[in-house]
Amino acid sequence: MDTFYQLLTSDPDAAIRQLQADTTVSTWLKHALTQLADRDPVDALHDLDLLLNLVEALCDTALAQQPRPHSRIRTLPSDSSTEHEVLIPPTVDQFPAELMIGGTVDRLLVPEFLSIISESSVSLGWETPLFTPDSEVTLFRALNTHHHLHFYNGFAAEGEFPSLEAWLIQHQIGFTRISSGTSAYQAERVQFRKGLKQPHAVATDPNGQEFIPKPNLLKVSQYLKEGAHDDATALLDLLIGLPLGPLPPFRIAHTLTATPDFLHDEPL
Repeated sequence: MDTFYQLLTSDPDAAIRQLQADTTVSTWLKHALTQLADRDPVDALHDLDLLLNLVEALCDTALAQQPRPHSRIRTLPSDSSTEHEVLIPPTVDQFPAELMIGGTVDRLLVPEFLSIISESSVSLGWETPLFTPDSEVTLFRALNTHHHLHFYNGFAAEGEFPSLEAWLIQHQIGFTRISSGTSAYQAERVQFRKGLKQPHAVATDPNGQEFIPKPNLLKVSQYLKEGAHDDATALLDLLIGLPLGPLPPFRIAHTLTATPDFLHDEPL
């Protein structure tokens, strides 16, 4: 039995990772795989059944044969004694997002960093294969002209890279994310720098220019009219955000250079 089909019987997630790493698999299919976990399973099966029947019908017609469409979707047993509640994950919007990473990664964290990048469904450009680095050399070869790791995902769930971003924040590694937004999601620029506890997010217009939503400015205006100048200033500073420096170049180094205190103790 083919390795892929063996994985389907034991570890479907591993089967997905194998497809994503396979250079012979089309980019079209890999993009579909990035959305699979966020799709309603019933809807996904329905879409796949429609597509398969359509392709078969086109092939049959080209061969002057009569198409014979039929559903391949398995039905659940109707016996209420054997029915189980199926928890269907909520659907989320997917839209383009970019993530630039800069700062210093400790060499001891590199294997973990490589793994989480490979699991984040990122590419080094739009409509390019998924990036699955396996060494420091692979990372450095991927740096852009600004010496940053620049990742893309045309179908990022809610325009974010949640696992990768959380890892970067945990290890105090800077990044800038740009999400295009949709009719339901505001486009935004999210920035994190070493020393912050949380990333700073600002809304952006279609040209990438930052702006402050009108309701927030109306609140500032209300404070000013009420004579609460300190509150107005504090809110305005919060809306504008802290001045952040540019994203530093990406590098890998041994950062744990401090000598533990007990090594300085006098011998007994």
